[in-house]
Amino acid sequence: MSSLINRRQMMGGLAIASALPVSSWATNAWPTRPVKIVVPYPAGGSPDLFTRVVAKELGNMFAQTVTVENKPGASGVIGARSVSQNATAIHSLAYISSGHVTVQATDPSFNLLTEFKLITRMSFSPYVCVVIAKSPYKTMADLVAAGRANPGKLTYGSAGIGSPAHMAVEILQDKIPDFKTVHIPYKGAVESANAILGGQIDFGIMVLGTAIPHLQGGSLRALAVTTLRPVQPIPDIPTIGNTVASGYEFGAWGGFAMASGTPDDVIAKVYKAMSQVAVSSALIEETKRTGSIISLSESPRQFSEHVTRDVAAEMLIVKKLGLK
Repeated sequence: MSSLINRRQMMGGLAIASALPVSSWATNAWPTRPVKIVVPYPAGGSPDLFTRVVAKELGNMFAQTVTVENKPGASGVIGARSVSQNATAIHSLAYISSGHVTVQATDPSFNLLTEFKLITRMSFSPYVCVVIAKSPYKTMADLVAAGRANPGKLTYGSAGIGSPAHMAVEILQDKIPDFKTVHIPYKGAVESANAILGGQIDFGIMVLGTAIPHLQGGSLRALAVTTLRPVQPIPDIPTIGNTVASGYEFGAWGGFAMASGTPDDVIAKVYKAMSQVAVSSALIEETKRTGSIISLSESPRQFSEHVTRDVAAEMLIVKKLGLK
């Protein structure tokens, strides 16, 4: 008889537990199985290598295996949606980036803010405006003055229409209305950098990590960085905002999100873990290697507000340029 009572009590307890909101128990229980982080870009790139360091650190904290899966395609949308459109993705995270903001600005059917619950921005990669070493432009002011004096004469390159390097210059031109230059799109960032080195184009705004070897080798000259303050490893280079365009800031950021149905307390738990990863020696060393900066959001809410502002700003540029 007692075993029957115990069984009934157990079944009743399970029924009550199953009726409770997921958020009432998820924090303590999660993760109950291995965690996967989907990187929507190819293996071996900066986002992939960065995320693998994060995954290893999270695995140590969660006592669960944390793996990385690469799902590139459609400008990062395929991989991102493999998480956002998976109803059982409570143990899956998506690496998202500023590139997804551009996708949303050009195609509103993709929406970071409704398809995901954003966790945190984790890294920020500064960009730098560069010219070939023998260029007559010694400072950012020299370059802008030449562009103003000869509208449509100066040329710059990027990895394609809508790429970060393209948007960086368009945003700068939006801040300096009489600074007009000509965009030359290439197949990729390497081709664009080679065009500057070969003297085919006048300048470019490229990610700092790509520029560093050329700057150290003396083949390129840095005019200004796109951050609000000077950065390592080129602390003597001024900022665009302090020289020619007050308030200008641009950079590629990377962060993490989960599907929109994820309980808020799971998001809070992952954010707390990410804040610990952000100060780990392993991640600090990885960012030093690539020239990026660890940039943790103050909260998931702040990250969402940041993305909202970014989308609005890029939509204005996209509309102005007629990009699709």
